[in-house]
Amino acid sequence: MTGIIFDIQRFAVHDGPGIRTTVFLKGCSAYCEWCHNPESISMLPQLQYYFNRCINCGKCVYQCPNGVHTIDTTDKHHLNRARCSACGLCASECFNNALVISGREMTLEEVLHQIMDDKAYYIESGGGVTLSGGEPVLQGDFCEALLKQLKSQGLHTNLQTAGFYPFEKLNRLLPYLDLVTYDIKGISKNIFHEHIHADPSIALENLKLLDKSGIPIIVRTPCVHGVNDSVEEIKAIRNVVSKLKNLKNFELIPCHNLAKIKYDILGQEFKTYKSPPKEHMELLKSITENL
Repeated sequence: MTGIIFDIQRFAVHDGPGIRTTVFLKGCSAYCEWCHNPESISMLPQLQYYFNRCINCGKCVYQCPNGVHTIDTTDKHHLNRARCSACGLCASECFNNALVISGREMTLEEVLHQIMDDKAYYIESGGGVTLSGGEPVLQGDFCEALLKQLKSQGLHTNLQTAGFYPFEKLNRLLPYLDLVTYDIKGISKNIFHEHIHADPSIALENLKLLDKSGIPIIVRTPCVHGVNDSVEEIKAIRNVVSKLKNLKNFELIPCHNLAKIKYDILGQEFKTYKSPPKEHMELLKSITENL
């Protein structure tokens, strides 16, 4: 049993109660243009190039079987990403870590070993383990197997999801979850068509079905200025959230542009989005109070 993992963060304190370990799985069923984890969208491993670390030593040129890397006459490093298979040979020889593979296949035992190193902290703080992404539900077999093992150890489990998939994929995981953190990115179809590229009706229906399971739910909405931060949009989201019987909390999260470096090292275009002005953010939060 293996999963494609791009990060495991220990001592996470923003992904559920207490001290946690968050396991980030690759692959997503949407494409939010402001995504803070662009390395999570593809299910496949990807080559990251930290150009500021590169000393143009040329080792990657000789290691790569596909001619991805070249050094020109001015000692400048060039990448032809269209030829890259993310085999990792170049990264294995890059002693300065200018080349890094994001995402690797890990066995269930490997992931559990890292998680269980901090079991004492989970117990002491009331923490546990959070599965995130991307969209972890897409790697259902691995998530189910991992969650079963975590529950057998008596650990608290949280799943971060956006709900863009058939409900059956989520339903199989529910017996092993103590909490679900659910992203609602908007209600209006034009927002999804222009900026998220997914069907909002699927996510909203899955949220209703999830609520029937009785599992506590935290709803999060990333607020992006000029996209989904209108008073009307937040009120529409609030109307949906207010009907949940098992709502634990509703959080508005301001968007930020700190992920630009991630797009740069992946060779991808970064679209600048802004968080709402502070005063407007306070207004939006006032709308969601007393749920």
